Amino acid sequence: MIPRRNMLRIPRRWYYSVSNLKIRQPKKREIITLVLSIFAVWNLSKNGPGTLDISSFQPVSSTSFSNINGQESSSMLSSASHHFYNSNYRYNDVLYFDTAALENIRATFEGGRSYIEWSPRSVPDVIPTDDLHGQFQATPLLATVDRRPIIVRKQLQDDAKKKKHLVAGGDLMGCALTSTTFVSNLDSQHLKHYKEYMPTCDVCFQFSNREDMEKFVPGVGYEPLKPLQKSLATKCFGGKASVSARFADWQQKDERFKDFGYPWIVDCILPNGIEELTCREITRMQNEIENRDDLQNIFFRTRFYMDGWFGIWSKQFVVHSSWPWKAVMSHDDDRRKIAKQISMSWDDAKSGFVPKSAKELKLAHVEGPGYDKTEYKGSLSLKSVSINKESRGGIHPRLISNLFHLIRNAPGSTHMIAVVDGQARRSYERMIELLETKVSVLYPKYGDFMFNNIRQMKQLDLLPIGRMGGAKGLRSNSDKSLIDLLRSPSNSDMSLIDLLRLRQIKIHMVPVTTPSLSFERNVCGGQYPFAPYLAARFAADYHAMMFIDGDTAIVESSRTLQDTLYDRFFSKNSSKCAGHRLRLIEQYVKPQDENIDRVLQCSHDLISNRNKWNFAMKNCHLKEGHIVARTDSIFAFSVHHPDTLKDYLPKGVEDCITPGNNESDRYFLKDDEFVQLHLRDRERKVECTCFDNQPR
Repeated sequence: MIPRRNMLRIPRRWYYSVSNLKIRQPKKREIITLVLSIFAVWNLSKNGPGTLDISSFQPVSSTSFSNINGQESSSMLSSASHHFYNSNYRYNDVLYFDTAALENIRATFEGGRSYIEWSPRSVPDVIPTDDLHGQFQATPLLATVDRRPIIVRKQLQDDAKKKKHLVAGGDLMGCALTSTTFVSNLDSQHLKHYKEYMPTCDVCFQFSNREDMEKFVPGVGYEPLKPLQKSLATKCFGGKASVSARFADWQQKDERFKDFGYPWIVDCILPNGIEELTCREITRMQNEIENRDDLQNIFFRTRFYMDGWFGIWSKQFVVHSSWPWKAVMSHDDDRRKIAKQISMSWDDAKSGFVPKSAKELKLAHVEGPGYDKTEYKGSLSLKSVSINKESRGGIHPRLISNLFHLIRNAPGSTHMIAVVDGQARRSYERMIELLETKVSVLYPKYGDFMFNNIRQMKQLDLLPIGRMGGAKGLRSNSDKSLIDLLRSPSNSDMSLIDLLRLRQIKIHMVPVTTPSLSFERNVCGGQYPFAPYLAARFAADYHAMMFIDGDTAIVESSRTLQDTLYDRFFSKNSSKCAGHRLRLIEQYVKPQDENIDRVLQCSHDLISNRNKWNFAMKNCHLKEGHIVARTDSIFAFSVHHPDTLKDYLPKGVEDCITPGNNESDRYFLKDDEFVQLHLRDRERKVECTCFDNQPR
């Protein structure tokens, strides 16, 4: 803030309202910024009194992800912090760095807080040796407005069942949020009873005075005060909360994760029927705080109960977390649009979540969070990119070879890369370098065979993997037109960004809140908290989403990924499943084969040789595959499990996860659709090795 005595003063008769440009008296406590004052004087000298041109300073709803999925997505964030000239990240029509997520991270570190305390029921039993704070630590991680279509459908259906009619067709749905809090030392957490305890959640509004507080949604809400405490002019509104820990039991029994903690998820839904408690309205108020006298702060908080082992006794404690509203705002908090387009059946032609054809299907394939790790003073640590200038950050070594296949078989899709916040800038810089690199440099052996004809690539059809073998790799009769294309002149000056632009593939980089404690004591650097966040944040922007490992390539049989997924999810041949698991075929890449050409040759060698392919399908399906889901039905991309809410699925859609995850052609994608090649740098089974795939 600028001290009042240093501010350039403007005569009262020249003071204008930003909203309607009419002369008015200033509010008593209103502060005019230095920039606005100087601009006003400049306008007066240029245009004379009464003609102040201030339109460029008006708050506007900016478009932060223009046409990324074939349509513009309006952002509810303040435009001032998202204009390109105010960002450290360059933008183009291919690469989008998620500045909205970055602002969430900054707000979390600036104003987020977690702490633990004894539950009142345990206090009488606490003894001096029970070191609660020495045994457990907590820190806030990801939190966001919940944009999952399945949660919107839940709110609509629950309101209809209760015959309350409070949601008003979605206009007055209470805001929904999801959040994650990391709690250390899972080994000492007693997991038996946490589902029985009642978590809580609130959204709170802090006012400058008690009168404004009492006039805000009168008769509803409460002041968070303990007995004898004085008013803080803060009113909170409680929501319905639920807590979950999908993999806690499994992780606790796995010796690999000794001394690790766990990210606990709290979902929250505020009451329906109150406009001030809708997500869009809370975000609007947050964006106006700097121009208001009455409202000072908005924050979201959660509380859940846990048991911990202290000696031979388990004792209950409470985990509290809070986030400033700036930490949870998404790129579009108007959930009315989701409600208006919600699908009521698996083939609902009126829904925006059911495409009419494979060409219309909006697909995202997601990897991450990516990171570069090291060992520091004897334990795991995120690598310092300020010290290690050559670090690639969160860009996976397999990205370029995997993009090769997505460019072939998923034109018009989006590749989303989550990266830990401590390496976000380095990851972005490396991505820019890759985009500016020539295709002939990235793919010296196969680039010219696969990407040599601009006209054919613009058609957004499948570029079959057989083209990797040149004209010899194609059958002379049925593929004659492709052979002719292969003999066309190449475009040797094309860069990766040109190639992605031709195939209409977007790169969306999403930074993820990752405190050092969470990274060092969390499975896969934070994959578990990212999985539900991914669905809550982005599901409403697509028709189908895949969550895959960064070292896996998706290879098809004969159709684009969109063709296969449209058939699986939305066509008359649909299996009517909420999600599917991919078959994962593992291939070990030897150190001498660690270059792009050899990695690509590995996949081509396997797929073009029927004997090797059959052997790999039978013997190299060593681990669980990853997942793809309908976005109108996904609850959480739980790594290998497309979790849903069975009671709130569109009519006809089912949860197809098989007992024990046994393979079935309904739940698992078949090898004549597409499979996931896991190109590992560690050997798990000797015969499942690139260029081998035969019995030993």
